[in-house]
Amino acid sequence: MKLLLISKTPIVIQIFNLVCKKINLDFRVQGDNEVEEKYDFIIIDKEFVDDRFNIIKQYSKKLGAIVSEELPFEKARDFVIPRPFLPLQLQNILLEHVQIIKDEEKEELNHKKNYVNTTAEVVSYVESLADDIASDIDDESDESIITVANLKDGGILDDGELNKIQSILHDDNIADEVQQLEEEDWLDLSDIIDKAIDDVKDYEFEASSHEPIKLLLSDHNIEELKPLLTKLDQSIVDSLTAGGVIDIQLKLKEKIV
Repeated sequence: MKLLLISKTPIVIQIFNLVCKKINLDFRVQGDNEVEEKYDFIIIDKEFVDDRFNIIKQYSKKLGAIVSEELPFEKARDFVIPRPFLPLQLQNILLEHVQIIKDEEKEELNHKKNYVNTTAEVVSYVESLADDIASDIDDESDESIITVANLKDGGILDDGELNKIQSILHDDNIADEVQQLEEEDWLDLSDIIDKAIDDVKDYEFEASSHEPIKLLLSDHNIEELKPLLTKLDQSIVDSLTAGGVIDIQLKLKEKIV
């Protein structure tokens, strides 16, 4: 750190020179108050505490005055060295303000670091927002992605398509065709016999044979079997489902006794 003493008093200059060497301060001295260079400390002896005192303050981190009485409030000094003073007294005053300067510089450095870190975090956050917005734009342009908003409005079908489906479901001709199909599913008993005969027509057996005709239900789909199963008791259907075998006798008409 650099210290400038503005004084013409030899004993003051000598004491400052000795103390500054002891505490490792770069000591400078001049006999006027025309200051144009910046210092860590500028200390002004009482004879130079004049109208330029406050102007000199801008060239120093800490401005001190060597005076025998209190300075008026308008004099912008940072500390006062009472005159007369001893070397140890001067040393303690200077060391105190050296530490103050170091603490202030450390605080300023931490403030700058925090500012840089905060700025970096803000930049990172803004960049993440930009990425999210870009991703949302890509999603909106991708027709394969179904958003929650689309689901609320009817999923991937718009209102026009939904109306078309409603019209189809309420069309009288379509309703008649559906009803006709449902009625055709329920074949009468003669149709069941015809289908059973058709299923076994490829088997060769003699008319006099009493061997049972085996009908394997798993060879047929449920729609074909539905008319037959509706004629059976539920317990029989349960038995078939469990893997059981049942005998069915088919007759064209009751035998007249």
